[in-house]
Amino acid sequence: MRRLRRLVVALAWFAIAIVVALGGAGMASALNHAPATGSRPELTWAGDQQAASALDAAAARLQALSDAVDALGTSSKQALVSFVAGNTDALTATLATGTTQLATVATASGDLKAALAAVPYTGADGGLHVSAATIARYQQLAATIALTSNLEDDWNVLSARAMAASVLPALLAKHDQQAAAAAKQGEAARYQQAIALLDAPVATLAQAANLRDSLAENADVTTLTAWIDRHAAYDTALRNLYTAMLAAKGKVTKDLRNAFAAEEAAKAALPTDNKALVVIMGDIARGGLNQSVIDIEVARGALAAAIEAQPSASPATSPGGASPPSAAPPASAAP
Repeated sequence: MRRLRRLVVALAWFAIAIVVALGGAGMASALNHAPATGSRPELTWAGDQQAASALDAAAARLQALSDAVDALGTSSKQALVSFVAGNTDALTATLATGTTQLATVATASGDLKAALAAVPYTGADGGLHVSAATIARYQQLAATIALTSNLEDDWNVLSARAMAASVLPALLAKHDQQAAAAAKQGEAARYQQAIALLDAPVATLAQAANLRDSLAENADVTTLTAWIDRHAAYDTALRNLYTAMLAAKGKVTKDLRNAFAAEEAAKAALPTDNKALVVIMGDIARGGLNQSVIDIEVARGALAAAIEAQPSASPATSPGGASPPSAAPPASAAP
């Protein structure tokens, strides 16, 4: 009986030990169980709601900024097309529109900065009040401000260089008209008048050469240089021919024959159409103008991507999916 009693007592203590161990394990498991998101949504719910409202306002400002950059991008492409086509009037009008749009971009960027500054819990201790998802959304929005920081420089490069070079087609056309007027006097045997009129196209070519030199730092001016050199050679040959005509006094001299042959050779080297002008304007466009347009397009695409990444609306529940806490959770509820 004594042995049986000891055995029963031992079994009882063993059973109690098992119960205690299982209970302790369950408590430890409950206390150490982390939420699936790795966060405590019920602790940051209130802060997340406050921040979400401000972040939604910032997202609306981001949309306004994106719209403004879209408009500027459209103008930049239109300006480039007008420039290459040599349409100075359309270029001037488009650049004026773009400059106004650039001011709208600056205003929208300032509004976005102000909206982001109003977002609560963005300091070093923000993680104590809001969830990681809220912080990540704020950081993503804040990063978009830098996307438009260089747009003013890009637009200024496009505008300044395009306007400076846009006078080139007019200069080249003016030269041709002036040279043709001199040649017309020569055909009428008014050689003195023809020689005097040749001063004008020479001066116009000098203007074109100065413009070429200013563009050479950023653009390929090989075709433009060839155009200027060939027309300058023809102007010189024409002047020499009329001078030889005056000196020959109606006779066919060796100098006259040489002058006539030189004029024919120089004339044959001139462009026969405006294809060279298209190449010239395209070369200038590649000298920084294209890159400015590309930079604006890159900013435009990045803003669109940032907007696409934004949630469609702020959730009514906490980031972890918990319902809004209307009261303190029951004491038995596990976190």
